Amino acid sequence: MKSLIYLLTIIVLIVSCRQADTEYSNEELVNPESVMAYEEGDTLVLRKMPEGLSQWLRYYQQLDTGFTLRNFKASGVTLHMDGLPDAISPPTENSFSDLFLYSPDSTQYLDLVSYNFLKEEISGRQVLISGDPDQQVVIADSRKNVRKQLMYNGPSQLAEFANWTGNQSFLIGMTERRDRQQGMSAELYFFHLKDSSFTNFVLNHTVAADSVNLIKNTFLEQYFKARNYEIK
Repeated sequence: MKSLIYLLTIIVLIVSCRQADTEYSNEELVNPESVMAYEEGDTLVLRKMPEGLSQWLRYYQQLDTGFTLRNFKASGVTLHMDGLPDAISPPTENSFSDLFLYSPDSTQYLDLVSYNFLKEEISGRQVLISGDPDQQVVIADSRKNVRKQLMYNGPSQLAEFANWTGNQSFLIGMTERRDRQQGMSAELYFFHLKDSSFTNFVLNHTVAADSVNLIKNTFLEQYFKARNYEIK
């Protein structure tokens, strides 16, 4: 009887450990130990699907049913971020704070919008106006009052969403639209701040041009609209 109780106790402990490993509290949604282990063709393994990523995938699945996480494949190369340049700070950047994406502990944030959009209030409505054709993606540490340039994208590229997966890691979804005949490519970038590394996962096909041309807005613009901003 004692042996049976002992065995049942061991089973309960094993099951409890497995369940705890799949739940999100303060743990990262992506296992940080897996960052350096991704090989070419691997898919991103998540403990839980972040809402921003889920929305991004659903938005483009309207055009392409293959726009799914399993079709984003690791490039096989893990790169390091060393010596990021200081961000270019427009005078209006603080007015975009409600659109910054904050880490779970609120000490850091990602800014996808203050460089390439203008913000105005017109007749009581919040309006965003496209400004610079290029996009600067900023990572900021509010404790140290430091803003660094994580990406600088040309007119055809756009970081459309960011999702923190823990206090030390985050995802960024990028699309690239070429001319009207070549369609759209997409990538997911997983950044891990503890060792300043990142891995990119590339959609294994191009979204057809005729599908892309059917939609007027990018996902980033849909994100604004969901927060009651008008786009001009």
